[in-house]
Amino acid sequence: MSSIPHDQTSASTTAHGSRSVAGWLWALLTAAVLAGALLLVWKAGHASRDTMDDAGALPAVGTQAGHAPPQMLDMDAAPMDGNPLPRYPEALLADKVEGDVIARLQIDSNGRVTDASIVAHQGQQDRLLDEAALEALLQWRFRPALRDGQAIASVVQVPVEFRSGR
Repeated sequence: MSSIPHDQTSASTTAHGSRSVAGWLWALLTAAVLAGALLLVWKAGHASRDTMDDAGALPAVGTQAGHAPPQMLDMDAAPMDGNPLPRYPEALLADKVEGDVIARLQIDSNGRVTDASIVAHQGQQDRLLDEAALEALLQWRFRPALRDGQAIASVVQVPVEFRSGR
């Protein structure tokens, strides 16, 4: 499972850390675009099969004979570039407390997080890890989910990894 890394330093991040986050976000964006393209291909296949079944029917108003109307795009919400990384609580970092936090975020149709909660843990559990994850995730912005080309509210789950070795 892919997860959001944490920021171990409060003053700066390394160039390597920035590249890994940027790479992770690009991979997520690429996956979302690929999923959207596959959905369009799938819908186009079903639309052409439906028009074959109605070979004797007249085309719908506003369409040309033999051409299906354009399909609207459906996509899941995706995080925007530049979202803040959770800070690793210094006391837990010093004690090498590690764990994963899974947060559920409610995203409005403008891409803002309206609610966040922790839904699962892996590894060591500590309320400071929960608080650090929620504090950062509540500041995140998303490209909103789309249904039939319209922005809608949605729910996403975001894993956050806290590792002392990074």
